Amino acid sequence: MNMGKKSIGILLILSVLLVSTSGLLFAAGQQSAEEGPITLTVWNFKYAEEKSGKAFREIDKLFMEQNPNIIIDHQAQPEANYYQMLLYAFSAESELDVFLTHTDQRAWEISDSFYVLDDEIADVMDTYAASALQACSETNSANSDIKILPLTAQGTGFYYNKANFKKAGLDPEAVPSNWEDFLAACDTLEKAGITPIIYGNQGSTFGIDFTYRTILGTLLGEKGINGFADGSTNFDGPEFVQATQMIKELYDKGYINVENGSIPYFMDAIEQFKNGNGGFFCGLLSDIAHWKDFGDALGYDSVGYFSAPVAGNAQYPESQINQGAGIGFAVTNYSHHAKAAAKYIKFITSGEAGKIFMNTTGAIVPNSTIPIDASNPMLTKILDRMNNNAVPDFMNRVPGGMIQDFYNLMNLYFIAGGISQEKYIEQVQKIYKSNL
Repeated sequence: MNMGKKSIGILLILSVLLVSTSGLLFAAGQQSAEEGPITLTVWNFKYAEEKSGKAFREIDKLFMEQNPNIIIDHQAQPEANYYQMLLYAFSAESELDVFLTHTDQRAWEISDSFYVLDDEIADVMDTYAASALQACSETNSANSDIKILPLTAQGTGFYYNKANFKKAGLDPEAVPSNWEDFLAACDTLEKAGITPIIYGNQGSTFGIDFTYRTILGTLLGEKGINGFADGSTNFDGPEFVQATQMIKELYDKGYINVENGSIPYFMDAIEQFKNGNGGFFCGLLSDIAHWKDFGDALGYDSVGYFSAPVAGNAQYPESQINQGAGIGFAVTNYSHHAKAAAKYIKFITSGEAGKIFMNTTGAIVPNSTIPIDASNPMLTKILDRMNNNAVPDFMNRVPGGMIQDFYNLMNLYFIAGGISQEKYIEQVQKIYKSNL
């Protein structure tokens, strides 16, 4: 095709304009280290919290001191509409590099916009707990498809008030994890005028729910719990029936606080235990209602811990329920500074930064490079159990669509007494099968 000089001149001018425009875009969006510091924008729904915010500010300061070419713009965001806000940000490809996220369905529903971290973390992958990486992988793999780096591990277990044990004449150092010993301790506490177990169930059934998790871990082990994901383990099986009978026995014997149906677990029941009431509390291992929460309130020498009340026939008595990861940090797949962002989230979830977050908030950061304070025997025990005896949380394996109905049935059976055990088991199994 013949082109005149005029046409060629126009094309040259357009080419120059395109190159110039591209250069401007590059300068705005992909600023190099030679041109000055880059800024990473971070969204965080825990940044406004007193303890978490303090930890993050200290960590960011440490990171920027070690990486003077990177500025962290850490922004607090409300948790209520957080995932809708993320979705809007992703759609607009707005200025966002790093964001805090849960590791549940809320994240995976929008994970097409998450950066795959496999290459960036290849050198440190083995420092994260395998169970945590599985929770952070879109394909539940410990070594591939990692889109989140875990900030916290989560699980459930039983705490007990050693001071109240002493008042009741119990040995505070004799861990009552055996079922018979557990019942005997409850009986002794009750006779001493101390409420044996503090629950809270208003608006939910977390007290019952968490107790189920601990007991089923000892009865089913990893394989049995994983069976809830595909229907190979059932709610009308002997293990769930036994766990139900064990919890019901606690109610029938009057060992659970009488107001359990009228106070919420978060925060009223937690505050009751922190204020020195009760013998036992089924709590969490990270975030809240945990070793630091209770240790700070009651004194670390006054709080004991065990993973579960263990029935005599339990096949997995040492089991510790471990959800793998609760929350973690991810990077947007359109970030102009993805490698720097990955460097930042590796830093914040390991080593000295992880220690800062753990010591400030009590959260357990599942990374082996974090120096642990061995002087805290309760924390040492929890970490040992999580590292060596971890089993999955059965509530992370059942279909999400059945959970609210399951809670309603727990309330109807254990608290309201409006349904027989046989009918309760039958109905739980029915909603489970219908949601598989």
